[in-house]
Amino acid sequence: MATIIRRKWEHRISFQVKIRRAGIRPITKTFITKTEAKKWARSMETKLDKGDFSDYSEASKLTLGDIAKRYIEGEYHRKKKGWRYEEYRYGQLLEDSISKVNLLRLSSKHLAEYRDRRLLDVESATWNKDFNFISVLINTAIFDWGIYLPNNPCKLIKRLKEPAPRNRILVGDEYDRLIKATVLTENIYFVPAINFSLETAIRKGELLKARYENVNFTERTLFIPYTKTGSLDRYQTSERTIPLSVLAVSIIRKLPRHISGRIFATTDDALSNCWKKAIKKADIKNLRWHDLRRSAVGLMFDKGLSVPEIQLVGGWKNPMVLLNTYTKLNPKKIAQKI
Repeated sequence: MATIIRRKWEHRISFQVKIRRAGIRPITKTFITKTEAKKWARSMETKLDKGDFSDYSEASKLTLGDIAKRYIEGEYHRKKKGWRYEEYRYGQLLEDSISKVNLLRLSSKHLAEYRDRRLLDVESATWNKDFNFISVLINTAIFDWGIYLPNNPCKLIKRLKEPAPRNRILVGDEYDRLIKATVLTENIYFVPAINFSLETAIRKGELLKARYENVNFTERTLFIPYTKTGSLDRYQTSERTIPLSVLAVSIIRKLPRHISGRIFATTDDALSNCWKKAIKKADIKNLRWHDLRRSAVGLMFDKGLSVPEIQLVGGWKNPMVLLNTYTKLNPKKIAQKI
């Protein structure tokens, strides 16, 4: 039943329509004239009678970040096998302006712009997973939570074609050229971070959160605890202990102790900036920081470590990922063994 209330504020008069029906929130709207109010009220009641009215009032108050937060805090999310990956994507989403876009205004244009920003830092495969997460959020809001939305804008965006797995490693004299190019680098952690990565196959995110308190110098191990939501490393899904070589321990001992307790007390951006300058100066093409991890695997094979041993050092749960993605065998070295 619709009610129309005459309201007077200072010298202005308005008419507020309020419609109440069982099972939906009260619908209200204010008009300047009573004629307009009656016309709108009749129109809305007709739609309600026919069952073709959707209440967008809840969606109008929510942002993409709001439903992401509700999803991450829900019980169902924690029961999924890849829940930790979703928490990483949630953290990345909150860091971008798209998280503040109202659900009713969210469009394919917003998604395309977010995609372009993400592709500055990640590969197509990672973006596709980010995109899938956003689509799951919106579908969950519509179908599970009953939040009315005109549509899911993700349906208007195509997923990107994913290239073959990357197999780039340091080759020839690239390591020497890279280190030589860092002579004037002011970041005291940069070169030690490179060498430590090559010794341990540690991920960049793990490197940046490694702490002195988690180093066992007697047993030569480094414990990496798991941290949730937006942690520095999107691939770490559990805590783990990294075996350290003699050289790796030596690198840690030579670094000055920082008050923060972090071994490599620098930032992701700082390392990235140093890396870009170094590879440009060394004239090294198409080399990324993560390629050090792949290069480290080759060095470990050269040292005679077995696949299970390298799997333990690098923290790969699936040995096939290690073999297919990170292993680039050298035919010349194999020929020398047979």
